[in-house]
Amino acid sequence: MNARISQNTLQKGFQEKIFELLEEPQFSGNTAKRKFAADPDGNPAVKLAIGNVPLDYDLWEGLRNPAVVGLYPLGLQEIWEFYANRRNQKNDEHGRKKIFQLPVSFDAAKKNFNRAVIISVMLPFAPEIIRRSVQAITKRKNGSSYAFTQMYEEVNGLLDKAVMRMGIELSSNDVVAVAMHNDTVKKASAESIPLNRQGDSHGAFKQVHYPQKSIAVLMGLGQFGVSRIVFRDEMVDGNVQRFTGPLRSIILFDKETLTSGKKDDIFFPNDRWREFLSQVSDFAQVDSEIDQYRFCSYSSAKNRGCRKCVESCPAGAQENSTPLQSGGYSEKVLKRSRWFHEGKLQFDFNLCRDDRTQMKALYPEWSCARCVSVCAASGLKRKSAVKKFNQMKQQLTQNS
Repeated sequence: MNARISQNTLQKGFQEKIFELLEEPQFSGNTAKRKFAADPDGNPAVKLAIGNVPLDYDLWEGLRNPAVVGLYPLGLQEIWEFYANRRNQKNDEHGRKKIFQLPVSFDAAKKNFNRAVIISVMLPFAPEIIRRSVQAITKRKNGSSYAFTQMYEEVNGLLDKAVMRMGIELSSNDVVAVAMHNDTVKKASAESIPLNRQGDSHGAFKQVHYPQKSIAVLMGLGQFGVSRIVFRDEMVDGNVQRFTGPLRSIILFDKETLTSGKKDDIFFPNDRWREFLSQVSDFAQVDSEIDQYRFCSYSSAKNRGCRKCVESCPAGAQENSTPLQSGGYSEKVLKRSRWFHEGKLQFDFNLCRDDRTQMKALYPEWSCARCVSVCAASGLKRKSAVKKFNQMKQQLTQNS
């Protein structure tokens, strides 16, 4: 196995990249002002998960729905074709311009590479800034925390550049690395997807064709909450600690043998794992056999459920987009039938976006982020769910 592709090596690599970036003018190098979560040694608390799949693997099987990941998400073929077109050799070995400037086809890539490795990574927000944000927004209905806005912009920018630089480091003669940072995602969405499959044809409010949150969930990095925010719960010193922050990923095409079980922190997301995730992510299902694995305790009968993200939403977008705690949907939500597609409910970005846009137009440092902040700081957490989810991942992915 490529020694550079392991949980420990990649985590250290990302930490090094973040420290490098902190020395640059656009980011603060003052440790007192760092806005990401840190581990006990003071290093960035980078969270990542690694999976590998064959090149003919369908990343979005069962998810192509305008209300889910859209109709035309970027698959491995589109990602490869974006890379191949950018790396197309326009001149021959003698320096003469080629007549046929054809990029390496995906069929050729499948013959040359044995697998695609997917690295999903999160740089969590600093918990103390999130707590201060919650204090600010609970004092006033239209309150905001400019500290949260600054944190988001810095942490998001740090991870975006760290992923780009890690992609450069992972590239070699035998490895093609495509760093899925913001710029690549936007350009690949525009260049690898036909125009008639972009915009509303892809799905309402789907601005790009590569959902980082869904990749993170597929890789087991975190789970969706009922709010559609992805977060990660871990046991730290006997207590559950919740991590949330920006997400990015890197796709590697290499010649190593596909890992069909779980080996060296790399696993294969097989059909059993995907089916399990589908049920865990569907909060219209409240069966305790599924709910026991959820980090989000919205549907927890034992703990009477947590509704903090829904109740904190000033625009009402969460209420319009959330199933009942008892399962199914309220009459009010069901009446909004045009928001459903094949049984899946689209999040009400109209209300969410309009409210945020109006306030930000008045106050550029204004942010809502209530669902994120309240969930991370005071959402109901369950130790048993963390343990059971990790055990189930181990069990389902042990063998293909």
